[in-house]
Amino acid sequence: MNRAQQEAYRRDYAQAKKEGKPFFPYAIYKDHIVAILVFAGIIGMAIWQRVPVGPPVYTATSTFEPRPEWYFFFLFQMLKIFKNQNALVPVIMATFLVPNILMVLLVGTPFIDRRAERRISKRPFALSVAILVFIGMAWLTYQGETGATPTSGGAVTFTGITPGSSAAAGQTVFDTEGCTSCHMLKGAGGQVGPNLTTVGTKNLGVDWFVRHTKCPSCVTPGSQMPPFAGLTPTQLQDLGTFLNGLGTTYK
Repeated sequence: MNRAQQEAYRRDYAQAKKEGKPFFPYAIYKDHIVAILVFAGIIGMAIWQRVPVGPPVYTATSTFEPRPEWYFFFLFQMLKIFKNQNALVPVIMATFLVPNILMVLLVGTPFIDRRAERRISKRPFALSVAILVFIGMAWLTYQGETGATPTSGGAVTFTGITPGSSAAAGQTVFDTEGCTSCHMLKGAGGQVGPNLTTVGTKNLGVDWFVRHTKCPSCVTPGSQMPPFAGLTPTQLQDLGTFLNGLGTTYK
């Protein structure tokens, strides 16, 4: 800003200050009115459109597709963009690096584009940054809402399991009963329960896995795992054979 622009700004500011109204009470009461209307609108919408209470959570389900609230869809989509890399890359890129780069760009825009013009048509850099960020956020939000939920990839395979064997049938039970939603096998699956990749090295025995699957809290007091008492004795035996060999016979 050159000297002429500074002098023009001071004249305009002095004129506006002379003709304007004081901050208190004129601006204060307007802000309060707007705040009251906003809160009234929020309360009214909460009363009009109530959130229903769904069925109790079934932790072993294999059909539920987890999604965040809509205002986190853009981060959800970025996690999918950076998937299939090591465990830390998606989290670092989607929740730390990219958002912080955008935040720095937002904070730095006034220092990069230092024109005195207030009209948006005279601020091409700031306008371009705002449009690009808005389009990018809108696209990521849309993709995060409509795109497929990330999966852990294809079926996990183990060496030492013969097709048609009891262990193979046990792995099928493990997959079809949704065990992967809580337990991880060879880097795929959930993290609610223990990682079972090498659980067979504990030498617990097939019978222990059978009893634990039928009633987890009976065998392990305090266990949050739901009981699978509905499985047939053959299914329980196959599942126990599969789990008991993980990390030893089946790798």
